Amino acid sequence: MNDLKQLDPALNREPSPAEWSRSRAALERIMAEPGRRPLPVRRWAVGVTVVAAAAVAGVLAVPALLPSAADQAVASWTPAPGTLSGADVLPQAKSCAKAGILGFDPDTLTSADVLLADQRGAATSLILRRGEKLVECMLVGGDDAFATMGLADGPLPPVGPEHATIETQSSVGEGDGQYSQIAGRVDESVTGIDLVLEDGMTIRTSSKEGWWTAWWPGPAGGQVDKFLINVHTAAGTKSYRQSQL
Repeated sequence: MNDLKQLDPALNREPSPAEWSRSRAALERIMAEPGRRPLPVRRWAVGVTVVAAAAVAGVLAVPALLPSAADQAVASWTPAPGTLSGADVLPQAKSCAKAGILGFDPDTLTSADVLLADQRGAATSLILRRGEKLVECMLVGGDDAFATMGLADGPLPPVGPEHATIETQSSVGEGDGQYSQIAGRVDESVTGIDLVLEDGMTIRTSSKEGWWTAWWPGPAGGQVDKFLINVHTAAGTKSYRQSQL
């Protein structure tokens, strides 16, 4: 058992009080809905299943890409994103809302509910917001949502002295279709965030209205401290590992 414990990507990491609070709130919501059978979302995800530390108050609607969607997304991926407006991606946003996560409804969703849209090749990553409820999803093409999960369902604590947080991080899939995703918050001083992978590749993230996100091919998102997060402010750039945010 001790050998197996060393494989835990969240070994020796204690969730913060805010993370425990969001996790308990998510469990209470799930228990209050007797007809529902969601999958719990946790901060780290490895392979094709979601595992490890409880940090995100939400549920995952679809745990992995379909093989054809994965191949298309990875083959067309680019390290620099194209940023779209809410009106540009409203059909995709409505597709995300069909999962019903945190009560989002495609019939009432508007372009104003799209907080952030990050497009890389054929795949688009969205963060939707209504009040204090936030949902993240990914799509390939016009309206194929293949993964949807809750990011927040209430007030969040202030961003700390690092000027950035990680709210969710995972890797999903296997082989050539495996991909990683990350999302978090920033304060007003941040001018941009880049990720630097172990092979030296730099990935420019998308950020808007206090949130940032990116996705990329490979397993690094489901592993601890496998890439650097460069946080840029007017005062300069500081580099962090995931375990520091």
